[in-house]
Amino acid sequence: MNRIWGLSLALGLLLTGCGGSGGGGTTSAPPVPAGPAAVQLQATYDPAQVQVTLTWTPLSTPIDGYNLEAQVNAGSFTQLNDTLIPAAATGLLVTFTSKPPELTKIGFRVQAVRNGIGGSFSNLAEIHIPLEAPQTISAWYSGSDGGVYVSWDTPSLLADRYVLERATCDGAGTITGPWTALSMSYALGSHYTDANLDETLQYRYRVTAWSGSTSSSTTGPTLPVAIPPLAPTGLSAQPLANAIGLSWVNRSQAATQIQVFRGGVGTANTLLATLPPTATSYQDTGLSLGYYTYTLVVTNGTLSTTGPWITSAPINPTGAPTLASTPMAGSPQTDVAALSPAGLWALGVTSPLAIPATTWGSWTSWTAPTAGGGAYAVTAPLALGPQSRPHTIYLATSSIAEDLTHAWFDGTTWQSEVIRHLATSPTYTFPSATFTLDQAGIPRVLEDTGATKGSFAALALHQWINGAWTQEPLFPGGATDWYTGTLRLSVDPGDTLHALIPTWYDLRALDRHADGTWSAQTLPDTRPWGGGYAFADGVWASTDTAWTFFQVADAANPLNDAFWVLPKVGGAWQAPTLLRSFPHMGITQASIALSPDGTRVAAVVATTNGLYLYTQTPQGWVESLLPIPPGDLAYPYFKVAFDGGNHLHILVRPSAYNTAMVDLHE
Repeated sequence: MNRIWGLSLALGLLLTGCGGSGGGGTTSAPPVPAGPAAVQLQATYDPAQVQVTLTWTPLSTPIDGYNLEAQVNAGSFTQLNDTLIPAAATGLLVTFTSKPPELTKIGFRVQAVRNGIGGSFSNLAEIHIPLEAPQTISAWYSGSDGGVYVSWDTPSLLADRYVLERATCDGAGTITGPWTALSMSYALGSHYTDANLDETLQYRYRVTAWSGSTSSSTTGPTLPVAIPPLAPTGLSAQPLANAIGLSWVNRSQAATQIQVFRGGVGTANTLLATLPPTATSYQDTGLSLGYYTYTLVVTNGTLSTTGPWITSAPINPTGAPTLASTPMAGSPQTDVAALSPAGLWALGVTSPLAIPATTWGSWTSWTAPTAGGGAYAVTAPLALGPQSRPHTIYLATSSIAEDLTHAWFDGTTWQSEVIRHLATSPTYTFPSATFTLDQAGIPRVLEDTGATKGSFAALALHQWINGAWTQEPLFPGGATDWYTGTLRLSVDPGDTLHALIPTWYDLRALDRHADGTWSAQTLPDTRPWGGGYAFADGVWASTDTAWTFFQVADAANPLNDAFWVLPKVGGAWQAPTLLRSFPHMGITQASIALSPDGTRVAAVVATTNGLYLYTQTPQGWVESLLPIPPGDLAYPYFKVAFDGGNHLHILVRPSAYNTAMVDLHE
């Protein structure tokens, strides 16, 4: 084995069948004054085996053997053999242990040797290493790409362009037309979509690498590609009352029919209609409110193509709020928000508890101090006072104490105060507490103060009275009941406090009276089916007028969740009304709000078919759909609120994975 120009070569002999001349004879050759004559040499390169076959015609005079030399391009010659090549050889196999560089020229010459003297060299036999050809070309019709998708591998390091050609063929693959080069936007591309097609023909493809004026061998042709009917383009959807109107532009001249399919978001597997191939529209009627996905399939009886997809919803019914959309900047972790009377949002995050600055507010960013422990937010830990300044409540813990803490911006700086202090090691971490601001902007805090959470007897109201925080039990005589889920505290426009407490058996609504006592009512028909409440919250216009919303497993369909509203009218709680039943989606999200004047109620709930908005009118509850398809919703956050002019606002961050937020508002 020898090495030349960075390549290793192995030499293998090709011998004559009768032993040739040289060696083994009994008669000594007469001495000669010079070396033997030159031989005629031929060289053939096999790129598949990466080897060169050298052959020559043996000399008629006795010799000792041969030397073999090689030259790369115009470089110097290098002898490849370490010992003489036997005189009986009529050729050699030169095998490269690594592939020679593309477009390299390698010359070989042989010299016969007799009595240690080399004769004349043979002719120079040259091989030319070709340009690497493209590999594994394939072609198939791709409806999503809108044509025949052709791809190939590009191993060449020297190619400056690839030429892709197309020819028509019959069903057996026999070429029936000339090869025509296709115009590629990127000369060194490795794929191409051929969209200029005739539905009545079949095609084959081939590709060649080029470097300057030198080409590689051609790769291909591919297997025949049959062209199905061309899919329609320009599919559009027009929202209508209880309907969606579809329209499109036909391209196919070979289709025999068009099929319209519908499904939920991301699917369209229900056949709605089979139309003639000239149809350009279809109206899907009798639809309930929700998002639907449509697609078209064209067929010629043998081949078919699925066209574009589109998702749309019917228009919202009469009486639904008309909402404009205003994009907002925000934090990807935003999970709390509060609306100012001017209709401006303040944002916050709960982990770690922080309230960033806004472009419209005067406060600086604030993060709850941990002091070597933790800071844990209560339910909905952000509210704005009458001057649109932020307040928050959280539990600050350490190894020896815990403090229920109020922090707020006073117009100049952030302030904080301890509402309740426990000077022993805490027995829990996360607080069971919620708060609201009264009409003067003073926090009222409902907390489970017991060492063992979940007892009615441990529920207390924290209030600022006569310059100090006081703790008022909701059940001063004690109570044996236990609650489950999230505590809710609300204040009506008359500054009366109300609480909603879910239990395993029902919902309890509490009203605080002027003398500081509380009365409790068990709401009718609110026993959860199969466990606790996924969501429960309420708003009060007065002690006699209120609305409670709750979400539970649907007793009529255990695979669904049911979203209910239960109103209080004239001081009496009414039977609950089912607003919507929808497939359980693994997350529970809802938000409710009451307008400042106590006349308007709004609720938004997340479902598998989008975000539904419920508003009350004199004719009853109106269901409408927010203009955010559920395909865009990935762990969303949303908050519904009314500004000081009683105008509805809905803040939506559709996905936890980006910062895109929108304010949908009247």
